[in-house]
Amino acid sequence: MLYGMDEDDYKDEYNYPIKQEKKLNIKKVVLVIAIVLFAILIIYVSFKISYSVLNKNSSNEQIAENSENVLSQKANETVNQKDKKKKNKEGKNVYEGNHVQIALHDIEKIKTKFVPQPNDNAKQLIKDIYYSDEKQVYLTFDDGPSKNITPQILDVLKENDVKATFFVLGSRVDLYPDLLKREYEEGHYIANHGYSHQYSKIYESKDTTFQEYVDCENSIKNALGNSDYNTYLFRFPGGSNGGRYSAIKTEAKELFDSYGIAYTNWNCLTGDAEDKKTKEACIEEMINTKGNQNSIILLMHDANDKQQTLDALPEIIQYFKNEGYTFKNFYEIFK
Repeated sequence: MLYGMDEDDYKDEYNYPIKQEKKLNIKKVVLVIAIVLFAILIIYVSFKISYSVLNKNSSNEQIAENSENVLSQKANETVNQKDKKKKNKEGKNVYEGNHVQIALHDIEKIKTKFVPQPNDNAKQLIKDIYYSDEKQVYLTFDDGPSKNITPQILDVLKENDVKATFFVLGSRVDLYPDLLKREYEEGHYIANHGYSHQYSKIYESKDTTFQEYVDCENSIKNALGNSDYNTYLFRFPGGSNGGRYSAIKTEAKELFDSYGIAYTNWNCLTGDAEDKKTKEACIEEMINTKGNQNSIILLMHDANDKQQTLDALPEIIQYFKNEGYTFKNFYEIFK
């Protein structure tokens, strides 16, 4: 009650109660006013806090928007700077912006696309080479690179504008990485012949065979300075069929298949790893093993003791040119 009486009732002379005017209760009024003011204060403080948070969020959004605009503007300025042209004295367009020099080897890679690409049909395509009627020859060299013979073989190939395939050994690549880079830079296909060429080590199990492939791949990548170069092509030392390690080779081939790695042998050879010690003997063996086949994968070697291969190579190339053959390497399949 805001109002009260000093007493609840007053009485007249006849002892009848009468009501008196209520007097204002000051204490209660003060209390109500205090409560109202406190409520107003609470509302005001809540409003200020809400406004402050809202304003802060709005400021942050504005800052973010301004930052984005600045970045966008800088990006546009960069593009505009690169694309900005002016006329020189001859009236030709010249770029005013900064120029970026692309490494020469990268330019060559872009031009030739000479980084092998995986091919799910590679195994069948390689198999088809042996049965093709097309006059085509794949010159292949195993067991290199070597210090003396490989550079001279590369010279002969370059002089005749012929591209070959080198089935390299990882252990030899580690010794002569510059020769491997030369083979690559001159357009020859780099393929894998394992790391050690030690049969007892290679064919201990299917896993050791595959590890030889992996080790050689790593040597090739390191020599080229290109982690994207994968050969996708293996030649089993001694061939992929038969011999003392036939069972291991069969298991290894299944493992290679599961990783999409192709392998190949040959259908023609010079005998330079056997008893053919002169260029004449090498050429005769090549012609004999070629027979009536039109499509040829020719096995040769570029190890340091293969002088007869180097001596025979110019005549071998000329022979196939005279017969109307096209020279190919395995980039034809992994392009």
